[in-house]
Amino acid sequence: MVSKILLVLIFCLAPAFVLWLCKKIPFFGKIGPILILYILGVIIGNLPWINDGNYGLKETLTNALIPMALPMMLFACALTRNSLKGIFRSLIAGLIAIVVSIFVGYWLFGRHVGTQAPEIAALITGCETGGTINMASLQMLLGVPSETFVMLNSYDMLVCFLYFVFLLSVGIRLFRKFLKIAPKDDKAALTEAQLEVNEQIIESHQNPYRILKTAKGWGQVWRILLAVIICVGLSFGLTKLFPKGWFMPIFILGISTFALIAANTKPVKKLTFSYDLGLYLIYIFSITIASMADVTKLNIREGLYAFLFLFFVIFVSLLLQVILSKLLKVDADMMIATSVALINSPPFVPIVVSAMNNKKVLVPGITVGIIGFALGNYLGFFIYNLLI
Repeated sequence: MVSKILLVLIFCLAPAFVLWLCKKIPFFGKIGPILILYILGVIIGNLPWINDGNYGLKETLTNALIPMALPMMLFACALTRNSLKGIFRSLIAGLIAIVVSIFVGYWLFGRHVGTQAPEIAALITGCETGGTINMASLQMLLGVPSETFVMLNSYDMLVCFLYFVFLLSVGIRLFRKFLKIAPKDDKAALTEAQLEVNEQIIESHQNPYRILKTAKGWGQVWRILLAVIICVGLSFGLTKLFPKGWFMPIFILGISTFALIAANTKPVKKLTFSYDLGLYLIYIFSITIASMADVTKLNIREGLYAFLFLFFVIFVSLLLQVILSKLLKVDADMMIATSVALINSPPFVPIVVSAMNNKKVLVPGITVGIIGFALGNYLGFFIYNLLI
């Protein structure tokens, strides 16, 4: 009993320590909290005195965290007609590029990945259109082993790092030569409302959890939890209308659907802390699932082809998106912001926007990422069913 309590405390408090570490020490900040939590999780998973007989506890935690985190993060996906203006062509180019690269990559590498090839293709699809939360949701939906998930998500962080370094070093200049260049950001031309939104987004990436120092912040936490319970309850009720074998697909996709509907209601729109609270649960999920991974079960040969599959999808989809953007007359900065939002996830958009010195694509880029995040589970599940 003591080991169980200690384990839960470690899993819940370690992300807070790691976030503090990433903020205080630039080296760890560059590595990122999720990779650090994976490493900690693998270390913890090999401590026999704390792991004996606790696999069931870890499994329960991981199974509970995704249905909680998914709606929290989707509550931030409220979209309006105005938010979609000017991004449709760029979004379509990005999504087509990812889907085409998935199918070509599957044809090239899928036969070598093994029996899990369709699942891996689905996880990559979800991750490159919405990030870790979509990969985690699809892992739960498709019953993918913990070892495969940790391996694939670790590969994703490595390749996405290389992709981001390429963009910041030569990619921006290269794509601005090939695609049309957007007008330079002019602060005077931006409305006061647009400036305020930009500043709020940038500020939110500094320390979003400081809201928990206030009673107002904790009041929002309880409202978020209530909204999550409603979405999960409705989704669970929906599963009763389908055969038992369809429970997990209906449950996860149902949560996604009800959360997206809730995101456009006035009470949920006020829950500005929901995304960051959900992200913290993903941090807990990361260290927990990493502690369940048995690295001795990994197939090195199949793992290499999974890495090549992922590398191919990320960089070939970038090339295809550039070509499609040229045909659809999408400017370079919007293309780059869209690519980063889909492949790296929305939190990375402010970084690349700062590098491009063009705040005009900040909100559109993040909006594209939100749409991709909302579509990721559906798209991944659809591609899985096409490939099996």
